[in-house]
Amino acid sequence: MRVQNISDKNITVKSDLRNAYTQDGGGIDFTPSTKNLDRSLKTPFTTVATLDKGGATIQLAPKQMKVISATIKMPKQRYDGMIYGDWHFIEHVDKGESGGNAVGSNYAYSVGVVLRGQNYEVFPNVKYDETNPILFQKHPALGVTLRNVEPMAISKANVSVAVGMDSGDVKTYKADNFMIAPNSKMVFPVSWSYESMKPGTYHIKVTLKGLNTQNRFPMSWTFKKTMKVSNVQAKSINERAIKKPVNHWLYATIGTGVLLLASLGGLLWTFKLRPR
Repeated sequence: MRVQNISDKNITVKSDLRNAYTQDGGGIDFTPSTKNLDRSLKTPFTTVATLDKGGATIQLAPKQMKVISATIKMPKQRYDGMIYGDWHFIEHVDKGESGGNAVGSNYAYSVGVVLRGQNYEVFPNVKYDETNPILFQKHPALGVTLRNVEPMAISKANVSVAVGMDSGDVKTYKADNFMIAPNSKMVFPVSWSYESMKPGTYHIKVTLKGLNTQNRFPMSWTFKKTMKVSNVQAKSINERAIKKPVNHWLYATIGTGVLLLASLGGLLWTFKLRPR
């Protein structure tokens, strides 16, 4: 990899290798850690790729260019599909260099890396995993977890999740045009917003569509499940959820309006009683 400093000052660039995963709500992100990756991922990218000497911290003079490298050591056993990761670069800018502003900017760049196995013609396979009460952006929600258990990514994915009881409103979550990493889990949050979650039986329907990344073949999955939220779970989630803010200005405005009406009424009454 060739890295060049196009500025007129000395810079320090940090680089690391990261593993692909699917973030909550859909979309691929990367992490240098192997913790919390899906259990179907047998060979994370960071277990076969290592930075060579001098690749983690790169000192560059003005206009200087350096070539850094990484070593790939594929597993001894046969591997099919893809191993997906990225090579991440970041330059941390000192706050003092940003004109004295309190907030500085860091410059980052990422290069995706796909390692192909002996057989690349693998089809993704999405499975339903579980649904649990969660907090999403501090609101009560049901987190519907799916897993892509095969070493092949899904492109241009669309998902629609509907959750409801036998009676009452149906809560939904939708996302379009995102990617799903190979061998990864994803949580789709169906939010209650400022409403309280009720205990009881919920019916869940999930429809996921996308393209097999290696051959652009369209694929789709539909899941219909039922789960129960206990009284304890509902109470715990509702107590920890953010409460709907009270609009104090609304009450102040109403109070001011009432006073104005009362004053106007008193003024009219005075004029009515005044002798002519």
